[in-house]
Amino acid sequence: MSSSDHILRSLIKIVGVLLAGVILFIVGSMIGYGVMGGGNPFGVLLPGVWRHILDFVQ
Repeated sequence: MSSSDHILRSLIKIVGVLLAGVILFIVGSMIGYGVMGGGNPFGVLLPGVWRHILDFVQ
């Protein structure tokens, strides 16, 4: 196995972990907003909701 194969495999693992993290964040946000917050789970994907969340955090 050459060093370029090792680098490529490492990059694929890093991208996979980042992608899994983004997917889990979205699913967790949908569960939190939909189940615990009582709203539409897909409503968490709307930009207005994120503006409200960021205004609340600041």
